[in-house]
Amino acid sequence: MRDDLRRRLRELGVVQGVRELRGRQKPRPRAIENLVPGQFLTTSRGQCFVAEETYPLDHRHGDLSLEAFLRLSGEMVAQVIGEERFSDVDLGRVCFLDTETTGLSGGTGTMAFVVGLGFYAEGSFRLRQYFLRDPGDEPAMVEGLDDCLPGFEALVSFNGRSFDVPIIENRFILARRVPPLRGMPHFDLLHPARRLWRYALSSCALTSLEREVLGVRRQQADVPSGLIPFLYRDYLRTGDARDMQRVLYHNKIDILSMVTLAARLCRSVTVPWEQEQGEGAREVAPGEIYALGRWYDQEDRAGEAVRAYRCVLHRDSEVGGTLRRRTLRELAYGLKRDGRRGEAFAYWQQLALEAPGDDDRVLACVELAKYFEWYLADLCRAADWTRAGLAAVQGWSAGRGRAHRLEQLRHRLSRLERKMRDGVRSRESGA
Repeated sequence: MRDDLRRRLRELGVVQGVRELRGRQKPRPRAIENLVPGQFLTTSRGQCFVAEETYPLDHRHGDLSLEAFLRLSGEMVAQVIGEERFSDVDLGRVCFLDTETTGLSGGTGTMAFVVGLGFYAEGSFRLRQYFLRDPGDEPAMVEGLDDCLPGFEALVSFNGRSFDVPIIENRFILARRVPPLRGMPHFDLLHPARRLWRYALSSCALTSLEREVLGVRRQQADVPSGLIPFLYRDYLRTGDARDMQRVLYHNKIDILSMVTLAARLCRSVTVPWEQEQGEGAREVAPGEIYALGRWYDQEDRAGEAVRAYRCVLHRDSEVGGTLRRRTLRELAYGLKRDGRRGEAFAYWQQLALEAPGDDDRVLACVELAKYFEWYLADLCRAADWTRAGLAAVQGWSAGRGRAHRLEQLRHRLSRLERKMRDGVRSRESGA
């Protein structure tokens, strides 16, 4: 080392190890087969590396065991997703699918370099991850998947209907093979999860559901999903698979979480929340109970919906603002649809008092005006509530349907005032 460079390093405080700077070498690349348990799958189209792990059924992933999914029934799953074909599915022959890809937007240019499958076999849960050490291994992966996937009766994924399955189908088509997943009953967890937890959680991403619903904590070995395509490109350039070990860990946790999330989701929807006991029993958040009420409403289970909304309102210390107003509105509507207008009246009143000058307040005013006009024959009170609704709409900014709302309310008020005048004249002529 030159004397002037050594002197400058010493001035900066770098003394020890100066002699080694020149001879230091980069660590040698590590192959994937030396980092994770697995084997090479030999096919007519070459080889593909497959990582494999086996878990006992009582293995706990968060608050539930992997066996919790098997305690469901096909009918429960069919009820949750509205897919009648699931009623006849043997849940022990379901495949949990997750991929890691070279891009996040899909399309024919996107390749799945990890295809992870989770399934039950011989009294255990098996995890099988097909990994492309090189894009040239894809034909072997496709052939391996073609041998494996037709043995399953149904599929479970998280956003797989929009992302994972189309990518796999594209790769099969490019390989001139019939996609084995086409037409298979599919339980995509993303949409029912959003339906159930959107009011209780700020995010319904899988990692958020793990943390807030499943009790799963990922290790530091995990890697953010947005970085995975870039890490694979680095791997192809360097041949060092250490970051791929982290990617396979990420994929593994995704699959295990799908198992317990499917169990939690189906139990939450089909088992009354106040009766849940045993493994994984938990206190249900008001936002989740509200979502269940809406779910029951959409399935014409009016009694259960009303019970859910009332439960939310009884937990006053936890419920406020938007969620409380939504609950009052849905409960009043539910009672009205069930012909219980007298009970609905009290909740419309409460909503009118609590809501600011937005749609909820105007809606409540209109419903109260209808009730006073048609069921109590009190035209004066009906007109008063119509005027209250008008005052609320007049405070709106331009847009938001302001002009249309004003026209509706003015028409209602004009009709009520005309009926009152006609009533007065009728009484006077009768006198």
